Amino acid sequence: MKRLACALLFIMVLVNVPAAAPAEANTWFVDSLVKVFPGDLPGTHRLAGPEFAAARNQHVSIQLALRSARPLPDVSAEITPLEGSPGPRISSGVVHAVGYVVVGSHTKNTPVEERIGEAPGWFPDPLWDLPMALEPNRTRSLWATIAVPADAAPGLYRGAVVLRTGKRLLARKEFRVRVYAATVPERRSLKVTNWVNLGDKTSRQFYGFPQFSEDWWTWVANFAVVLADHRQNVIYTPLLDLIPARADGDRLAYDFDNFDRWVETFRQAGVIGTIEGSHLLDRDGSYDAPLIVRTRQLVDGRVVEMRLPPDDPRVETFLTDFLVALDAHLGLKGWKPIYLQHILDEPHGAEPPYYARFGELVRRVLPGVSTMDAMDAATMSAELKKYCDVWVPQLGQFDDQMELIGSRIRGGSEVWFYTCLFPTQRYLNRLIDYPLLKVRLLHWLNFRYDLAGYLHWGGNYWTPEPVNDTQPVIDANTELLPAGDAFIVYPDAERKSVFSSIRLEAMREGIEDYELLRQLKERSPGEAERLARAAIGSFTEYVRDPAAFRRIQKSLLEALSGHQ
Repeated sequence: MKRLACALLFIMVLVNVPAAAPAEANTWFVDSLVKVFPGDLPGTHRLAGPEFAAARNQHVSIQLALRSARPLPDVSAEITPLEGSPGPRISSGVVHAVGYVVVGSHTKNTPVEERIGEAPGWFPDPLWDLPMALEPNRTRSLWATIAVPADAAPGLYRGAVVLRTGKRLLARKEFRVRVYAATVPERRSLKVTNWVNLGDKTSRQFYGFPQFSEDWWTWVANFAVVLADHRQNVIYTPLLDLIPARADGDRLAYDFDNFDRWVETFRQAGVIGTIEGSHLLDRDGSYDAPLIVRTRQLVDGRVVEMRLPPDDPRVETFLTDFLVALDAHLGLKGWKPIYLQHILDEPHGAEPPYYARFGELVRRVLPGVSTMDAMDAATMSAELKKYCDVWVPQLGQFDDQMELIGSRIRGGSEVWFYTCLFPTQRYLNRLIDYPLLKVRLLHWLNFRYDLAGYLHWGGNYWTPEPVNDTQPVIDANTELLPAGDAFIVYPDAERKSVFSSIRLEAMREGIEDYELLRQLKERSPGEAERLARAAIGSFTEYVRDPAAFRRIQKSLLEALSGHQ
């Protein structure tokens, strides 16, 4: 046998037959809840079997890692249509390249086991267009998104991710999607808002056009489509930016044209939902700075913007006239039932009496409109209990206030929750150096504690270079925000739109999970509660292993499908 092998090798050399060439690139599937880093070696976090579970009308994210010893300058990919015996095939999805951004420092007060990656360093987050350039010995990943149709026949479907470098086939990686009878409802019951910054400074800096130009309205419309596609259904609406004042004799009159176009743009895209009116009170700088109110005043026949302290008598006069006009317009358009009014963000210290004063004003001149604000439930004042209708406490600050919050919910009031710089430690949040499972579970937490909405301030508050700087400075440039706290999308100037991120994709899938849990609760409350507790034991104890979460997800789909 040994002589035969030697003879064959000798013949191969003589006739110049090459041995089998090594693969041009290593490719392997990784769970989409696992972040892929540039230093990951081939096979890191490889999925044992590339089969993915989905409800109908649900999004499925499929992640494929790749690494090459030599540069591949022009990598593209596509998904083949998914073929299944139960019925018509599922149209192919879309594939993006996962990009890397700089995280300069890890989130403070976070145990090492609660975060991922090494900072400073490159972390995966944005979803860029293909083709991409693959550098040698640097791992990247592709992100395929499949939208399962609501009328798809349940069953097993097969497809493949096909990779090319230029026109040359690089790899064909087959996978399966098991579609269950469970269906994500089109109606969006969980209220979700990421505050967006669509002001003149941002539009000029990142897109090169002024606010209220036709290009700007195109950007707003495209942004709205991205938000709606990710199931955001509440839009923060900057009232004084959208509703200019003009002199009308010795009084102010208001033009609602831009406000109406804003609302209609987001309604048409599918975001509204709910109109979230901007705050009436603000601070003159940092968190503990004095309160101020942005007003318009008529001076010598001209409209002048003035920032005044809340005790100035001109403040109440202005806000009364402005809110009366807003109330009349909302009534004319039929929008009062879907309108919420902010008064002051995170009222604290000596601020609650001011909250009460202006809350009383809103009750008087915007009758029937609910107020809502972010607040600290651990120090809930009597003024806030009385004048804030929709409480939005910060996660991590109400662990020992659930009796108060539960009583509020049982009384018929909505309670949401929010995250921002905090919480840290062992809590859930959507920061870049946190695992993606923490992002997806945010909305399991909504269901687990009967919290009706989720708010985050940082939709697109970009630094000048969002890729190279994910941590804006606050408090007079003395402190860095946690990575990714300020934004969850990236500017797309070429298309007058925004790029999504893997965090936003995980967030959407969590919202879809929430809707499935609500459905199951209607049919089998005990089973829905059991699954929610399996995922979320408490505010700091929850499933942390993606494989364990997938088993819970599968149980949810099976339980709900059995009740179809």
